[in-house]
Amino acid sequence: MNTAEALRSIRYDLLEYIQKNVKVDFDNALQIPVHFFHREERHIVYEILGRFRPGANRHINGFLVKADNEEVYFLYFQWSNRNQKTPFNKGFWVLSFRILSDRELMALNRRERKMLVNMTLKRIVDFHGHLCPELVIGAKACEYAQKLFSKNCKLEGGISVIAENCTSALDAIQILLGATAGNQRLKIFDFGKHNYTFLLKNEQYGFKLAFKEQKYGDKDEYEVLEEKIIKDQASLDDVVNFQDILDSRIKGLLVSPFENLFVVEHVTPIQPATETPTLYLSCWGCGQQVLKSRAIEFESKIYCIPCFRLINTGCINHNLH
Repeated sequence: MNTAEALRSIRYDLLEYIQKNVKVDFDNALQIPVHFFHREERHIVYEILGRFRPGANRHINGFLVKADNEEVYFLYFQWSNRNQKTPFNKGFWVLSFRILSDRELMALNRRERKMLVNMTLKRIVDFHGHLCPELVIGAKACEYAQKLFSKNCKLEGGISVIAENCTSALDAIQILLGATAGNQRLKIFDFGKHNYTFLLKNEQYGFKLAFKEQKYGDKDEYEVLEEKIIKDQASLDDVVNFQDILDSRIKGLLVSPFENLFVVEHVTPIQPATETPTLYLSCWGCGQQVLKSRAIEFESKIYCIPCFRLINTGCINHNLH
C-alpha cells in the first residue's frame, strides 16, 4: 500500500479504530518512531508514509507508518500539557487506527481504495509507483499523438518525442511509446511546460501538443494545502484533503476529450537523432570526459557545458538537462 492509497482509505473510512495507549520506541535523532507494541506484539516501523502536525506552529506529533507485517497504522503523541509546545517528553502515545487490508475489504464488500484505471494506465502506474495528474497528462498526450499519427500516416518506426518538462509525464512516454533518453528518441528540455513534440522516424510529419490551462475550481484550496505540505506544517486532515483534490483532478483529466486538454501545432519535421557509437573528449576545464556531440570548442580548447558557462557567465546553471 502506498501513501495515496492509505490517504484514500482514511477519506473513505476504511479503518479499524483502535485508540489505545501504546508503548513506542522513539528515535530522537531521526525524530521517528521505530517500534511500537500492540496486542502484546512488537511491531517494527518499516516505513514512514507521513508526518503530521496538529497545527502550523506545533511540533510534529502524528505518524502514518507501515509496519513489518505490511499493515498501516496511525500513531500520535498526546501531550499532557495544553500548549503542546514542548518536545516529546510529557505525554503518551496513542495507536489511533489501522487501515483495512485488501483481503478485509473484499470480505466486507467495502469500497475499493484504488482508483479504477484501465490496464494501459495500470502499467504506467506500476512503473512510476503512484497515480498523479502529471502521469495522466503524459498518458493522454501519448494517446492523442498515436491517434493523430494513425489518421495522417503509417505508424512505422519509432516515435520520437521532445518534452519541455521533467515531470512524471515522462514515465508515461517511456512506457507507452518506448521513447527513452538512452535510445535517443526522448529529448528533454526542462522549461517547466507540458509541451510535447512528436516526430515519426521515417515520415515527414510531426506536431506539438501544448497543454491547455485547466479550470479545476480548487486553486485557492490547493495552493494553501500545497504550501502547508511543502513547509512540513500539514495535519493528517490537510494531507487527506490534498489527496482528494489530486484524485478529483485525475478523474477530470481521464474523462476529458483530447481537444479540451491540448492545442495541436504542426511543426516542420527534423530527422531524429539515431543511436551512434560514442566518442569522448577531455574537458580542458575539469579534465572529465565529455561526449563529443555535447562538447564546445572555444579558443582551440574543448570544454564541457558547465565549464564553458563558467567562462562566459561566472556561474553554473544548476538545472542542466
